[in-house]
Amino acid sequence: MKREVDLFIFDLDGTLSDSKKDLALAINHTLHTYGFDPMPEEEIASLIGKGISKLLTSFSDGDRESNYKTFRTYLEYLENHLLDSTTPFPGVTETLARITKKKAVVTNKLLNQAEKVLTGLGLTPFIDLVVGSDVTARIKPDPAPVLYALERFGVDPSRVVMVGDTPDDILAAVHANVIPCGVTYGFGSREDLLDAGAQILIERFPEIQNYFQ
Repeated sequence: MKREVDLFIFDLDGTLSDSKKDLALAINHTLHTYGFDPMPEEEIASLIGKGISKLLTSFSDGDRESNYKTFRTYLEYLENHLLDSTTPFPGVTETLARITKKKAVVTNKLLNQAEKVLTGLGLTPFIDLVVGSDVTARIKPDPAPVLYALERFGVDPSRVVMVGDTPDDILAAVHANVIPCGVTYGFGSREDLLDAGAQILIERFPEIQNYFQ
Protein backbone atom coordinates (compact mmCIF):
# COMPACT_ATOMS: atom_id res chain seq x y z
CA MET A 1 0.00 0.00 0.00
CA LYS A 2 1.39 3.40 -1.02
CA ARG A 3 1.94 6.06 1.63
CA GLU A 4 0.36 9.46 1.03
CA VAL A 5 2.87 12.28 1.38
CA ASP A 6 2.69 16.04 0.95
CA LEU A 7 6.36 16.70 0.19
CA PHE A 8 9.20 14.81 -1.48
CA ILE A 9 12.70 15.90 -0.46
CA PHE A 10 15.59 14.70 -2.63
CA ASP A 11 19.34 14.77 -2.27
CA LEU A 12 21.15 15.84 -5.45
CA ASP A 13 24.53 14.13 -6.03
CA GLY A 14 24.12 10.38 -6.17
CA THR A 15 20.33 10.57 -5.99
CA LEU A 16 19.08 12.77 -8.82
CA SER A 17 22.39 13.39 -10.60
CA ASP A 18 25.11 10.93 -11.58
CA SER A 19 28.03 13.22 -10.76
CA LYS A 20 30.62 10.62 -9.76
CA LYS A 21 33.15 11.48 -12.47
CA ASP A 22 32.97 15.26 -12.02
CA LEU A 23 33.27 15.00 -8.23
CA ALA A 24 36.17 12.57 -8.52
CA LEU A 25 38.02 14.91 -10.87
CA ALA A 26 37.46 17.83 -8.48
CA ILE A 27 38.79 15.83 -5.55
CA ASN A 28 41.81 14.59 -7.50
CA HIS A 29 42.53 18.16 -8.59
CA THR A 30 42.51 19.15 -4.92
CA LEU A 31 44.76 16.22 -4.00
CA HIS A 32 47.22 17.20 -6.73
CA THR A 33 47.20 20.84 -5.60
CA TYR A 34 48.35 19.82 -2.14
CA GLY A 35 50.93 17.27 -3.27
CA PHE A 36 48.96 14.06 -2.87
CA ASP A 37 48.70 11.23 -5.40
CA PRO A 38 45.38 10.86 -7.23
CA MET A 39 42.89 8.23 -6.13
CA PRO A 40 40.91 5.81 -8.33
CA GLU A 41 37.41 7.03 -9.15
CA GLU A 42 35.74 4.06 -7.46
CA GLU A 43 37.70 4.59 -4.26
CA ILE A 44 36.70 8.25 -4.21
CA ALA A 45 33.07 7.26 -4.79
CA SER A 46 33.10 4.96 -1.78
CA LEU A 47 34.59 7.70 0.40
CA ILE A 48 32.12 10.31 -0.86
CA GLY A 49 29.41 8.03 0.51
CA LYS A 50 30.68 8.86 3.99
CA GLY A 51 30.70 12.62 3.31
CA ILE A 52 32.74 14.88 1.04
CA SER A 53 33.60 17.19 3.93
CA LYS A 54 35.10 14.27 5.86
CA LEU A 55 37.08 13.22 2.79
CA LEU A 56 38.48 16.69 2.09
CA THR A 57 39.48 17.39 5.68
CA SER A 58 41.21 14.01 5.90
CA PHE A 59 44.09 15.29 3.75
CA SER A 60 44.24 18.86 5.02
CA ASP A 61 46.42 19.81 8.00
CA GLY A 62 43.35 19.77 10.20
CA ASP A 63 43.36 23.39 11.30
CA ARG A 64 40.57 25.76 10.32
CA GLU A 65 42.61 27.75 7.80
CA SER A 66 43.91 24.63 6.10
CA ASN A 67 40.39 23.17 5.88
CA TYR A 68 39.15 26.43 4.36
CA LYS A 69 41.88 26.44 1.69
CA THR A 70 41.20 22.81 0.82
CA PHE A 71 37.47 23.42 0.43
CA ARG A 72 38.10 26.59 -1.58
CA THR A 73 40.36 24.73 -4.01
CA TYR A 74 37.77 22.00 -4.43
CA LEU A 75 34.84 24.40 -4.86
CA GLU A 76 36.63 26.66 -7.33
CA TYR A 77 37.50 23.73 -9.57
CA LEU A 78 34.03 22.24 -9.29
CA GLU A 79 32.40 25.57 -10.15
CA ASN A 80 33.88 25.32 -13.66
CA HIS A 81 33.23 21.60 -14.12
CA LEU A 82 29.79 21.02 -12.62
CA LEU A 83 28.28 19.56 -15.77
CA ASP A 84 31.21 18.12 -17.72
CA SER A 85 29.98 14.55 -17.31
CA THR A 86 27.06 14.84 -14.89
CA THR A 87 23.68 13.53 -16.07
CA PRO A 88 20.36 12.66 -14.41
CA PHE A 89 20.10 9.04 -13.34
CA PRO A 90 17.79 6.92 -15.54
CA GLY A 91 14.14 7.72 -14.98
CA VAL A 92 14.74 10.82 -12.84
CA THR A 93 13.35 13.40 -15.27
CA GLU A 94 10.29 11.36 -16.17
CA THR A 95 9.51 10.44 -12.56
CA LEU A 96 9.85 14.00 -11.25
CA ALA A 97 7.50 15.12 -14.03
CA ARG A 98 4.91 12.56 -12.91
CA ILE A 99 5.03 13.45 -9.20
CA THR A 100 2.37 16.09 -8.60
CA LYS A 101 3.20 16.80 -4.93
CA LYS A 102 5.65 19.49 -3.81
CA LYS A 103 9.31 18.61 -4.37
CA ALA A 104 12.44 20.02 -2.75
CA VAL A 105 16.15 19.37 -3.13
CA VAL A 106 18.25 19.42 0.05
CA THR A 107 21.94 19.17 -0.76
CA ASN A 108 25.32 19.82 0.80
CA LYS A 109 26.31 21.58 -2.42
CA LEU A 110 26.38 25.37 -2.38
CA LEU A 111 23.02 26.78 -3.42
CA ASN A 112 24.28 28.46 -6.60
CA GLN A 113 26.08 25.29 -7.70
CA ALA A 114 23.04 23.13 -7.00
CA GLU A 115 20.83 25.49 -8.99
CA LYS A 116 23.27 25.43 -11.91
CA VAL A 117 23.26 21.64 -11.95
CA LEU A 118 19.47 21.41 -11.79
CA THR A 119 19.14 23.95 -14.59
CA GLY A 120 21.79 22.26 -16.72
CA LEU A 121 20.08 18.89 -16.32
CA GLY A 122 16.66 20.31 -17.13
CA LEU A 123 15.25 19.49 -13.69
CA THR A 124 14.49 23.01 -12.42
CA PRO A 125 10.86 23.02 -13.65
CA PHE A 126 10.09 20.06 -11.40
CA ILE A 127 11.61 21.42 -8.16
CA ASP A 128 9.78 23.87 -5.89
CA LEU A 129 12.61 24.61 -3.45
CA VAL A 130 16.39 24.15 -3.32
CA VAL A 131 18.20 24.18 0.03
CA GLY A 132 21.97 24.39 -0.36
CA SER A 133 24.74 24.11 2.21
CA ASP A 134 24.84 27.89 2.64
CA VAL A 135 21.12 28.29 3.34
CA THR A 136 21.09 26.95 6.91
CA ALA A 137 23.70 27.14 9.66
CA ARG A 138 24.31 23.38 9.59
CA ILE A 139 24.32 20.74 6.86
CA LYS A 140 23.31 17.08 6.64
CA PRO A 141 23.51 14.85 8.68
CA ASP A 142 22.15 17.66 10.87
CA PRO A 143 18.38 17.94 10.29
CA ALA A 144 18.51 21.75 9.94
CA PRO A 145 18.13 21.91 6.12
CA VAL A 146 15.33 19.35 6.16
CA LEU A 147 13.53 21.24 8.93
CA TYR A 148 13.97 24.43 6.89
CA ALA A 149 12.13 22.79 3.97
CA LEU A 150 9.36 21.56 6.27
CA GLU A 151 8.88 25.08 7.63
CA ARG A 152 8.79 26.61 4.15
CA PHE A 153 5.99 24.28 3.08
CA GLY A 154 4.21 24.05 6.43
CA VAL A 155 3.91 20.26 6.25
CA ASP A 156 3.68 17.55 8.89
CA PRO A 157 6.98 15.58 9.07
CA SER A 158 5.07 12.29 9.06
CA ARG A 159 3.83 13.14 5.56
CA VAL A 160 7.27 13.90 4.13
CA VAL A 161 9.81 11.52 2.58
CA MET A 162 13.53 12.24 2.29
CA VAL A 163 15.24 10.34 -0.53
CA GLY A 164 19.02 10.09 -0.53
CA ASP A 165 22.00 7.88 -1.26
CA THR A 166 24.24 8.39 1.80
CA PRO A 167 23.99 7.86 5.55
CA ASP A 168 24.08 11.65 5.99
CA ASP A 169 20.80 11.90 4.07
CA ILE A 170 19.18 9.15 6.10
CA LEU A 171 20.38 10.54 9.44
CA ALA A 172 19.08 14.01 8.56
CA ALA A 173 15.71 12.45 7.74
CA VAL A 174 15.61 10.41 10.95
CA HIS A 175 16.47 13.42 13.12
CA ALA A 176 13.84 15.53 11.34
CA ASN A 177 11.23 12.78 11.88
CA VAL A 178 10.50 12.41 8.18
CA ILE A 179 10.37 9.11 6.30
CA PRO A 180 13.94 8.00 5.40
CA CYS A 181 14.23 6.37 1.96
CA GLY A 182 17.60 5.28 0.58
CA VAL A 183 18.70 4.70 -3.02
CA THR A 184 21.26 1.97 -3.61
CA TYR A 185 22.73 3.23 -6.91
CA GLY A 186 24.54 6.28 -5.49
CA PHE A 187 27.58 6.78 -3.28
CA GLY A 188 26.44 5.05 -0.09
CA SER A 189 26.34 1.30 0.51
CA ARG A 190 23.15 -0.63 1.23
CA GLU A 191 24.51 -1.65 4.63
CA ASP A 192 25.39 1.90 5.65
CA LEU A 193 21.96 3.18 4.58
CA LEU A 194 20.20 0.53 6.64
CA ASP A 195 22.47 1.14 9.63
CA ALA A 196 21.62 4.86 9.44
CA GLY A 197 17.91 4.05 9.66
CA ALA A 198 16.56 3.80 6.11
CA GLN A 199 13.03 2.36 6.19
CA ILE A 200 12.86 1.80 2.44
CA LEU A 201 15.56 1.08 -0.16
CA ILE A 202 15.03 1.47 -3.89
CA GLU A 203 17.27 0.17 -6.66
CA ARG A 204 16.08 2.57 -9.37
CA PHE A 205 14.70 6.07 -8.99
CA PRO A 206 11.29 5.40 -10.62
CA GLU A 207 10.58 2.80 -7.90
CA ILE A 208 9.80 5.64 -5.52
CA GLN A 209 6.32 5.76 -7.02
CA ASN A 210 5.78 2.18 -5.87
CA TYR A 211 5.89 3.37 -2.26
CA PHE A 212 4.63 6.96 -2.20
CA GLN A 213 1.96 9.06 -3.81
